Amino acid sequence: MAHDLFERRVFFVVGKGGVGKSTVAALLAVAVAERGKRVLLAQMGPGRRLAEVLGVDGGSEAPAEVFPGLCFLTIDGETALGEYLGLVLAVKRVHRLVVGSKLYHHFVAAAPGLKELMTVGKIWYEEQLESGRGRKWDAIVVDAPATGHSLQYLRMPAAAYEAFGAGLVRREARRVLDLLEDPGRTAVCPVTTAEEMPVNETTEMYTQLRERLRMPLGVLFVNRVHAAPLAPEAVPAAPAGASSLVVDVLRCGREEAGWSAINAHYLARLRANVPMPTVELPFLFSEEFGLSEVRRLLGHAERQLATLPAAGAP
Repeated sequence: MAHDLFERRVFFVVGKGGVGKSTVAALLAVAVAERGKRVLLAQMGPGRRLAEVLGVDGGSEAPAEVFPGLCFLTIDGETALGEYLGLVLAVKRVHRLVVGSKLYHHFVAAAPGLKELMTVGKIWYEEQLESGRGRKWDAIVVDAPATGHSLQYLRMPAAAYEAFGAGLVRREARRVLDLLEDPGRTAVCPVTTAEEMPVNETTEMYTQLRERLRMPLGVLFVNRVHAAPLAPEAVPAAPAGASSLVVDVLRCGREEAGWSAINAHYLARLRANVPMPTVELPFLFSEEFGLSEVRRLLGHAERQLATLPAAGAP
């Protein structure tokens, strides 16, 4: 039975900076969109990497269409708070006065966790949005910040709920928590590479997500995996008088075999310490990286997802 990952509505893609988290977020968004669904790919906070992969302008406050069925949006906490106040303050003039005041901007900058709470709240709001055909988005894929910051974002709704005994903030935080903790709607997909520091961080993040945040987990993606057919010692040395081309090819072969051995070692550690359904994505030797490369990786992912058991299956 194929894994039921794509039956969820909200995907949080998390991981250490530099492991290919944005690539996997784009991969998931394209996969869901190509199943005929309307998808919002949302980036939490600033950054150009994901917009460059998609070939869109990432600076707009409105969703930008990547292709029919897939839109991209950068979510900023301060902007999300301004939008929320626009819903609460029905009179536009009052809203403009509030968000335009210096006191407001000082408050937003100083209030601990407010931007993080409003950013995650914006995800909840987009998930609830209605259009003429029902829900505006069939699925939302979230490219979260690097591990430490993303855990801070995901902890804020629970922290706000516990801090406020009653009132508006507690009620709104509970709504967001209901989404984050719902295994029927949400999946957290960690991304890593099979190297020492990323694997250590992923192991710690897995514990935090499972035991402290109690968030439903989806699939673990291991990016940039080298799979050389030979062990490093099996690659012969260049014979005397060999051309520079032969020398370079054999050197590259040894390096690739070395990386393959390193990856195999840390993949074994991941399997032992992070018991999740796992998809391995190959290292792509490419000077350019855009949607065509995302689709190449998606082909590898789809074949593996088809063999993974459904969530909860033995």
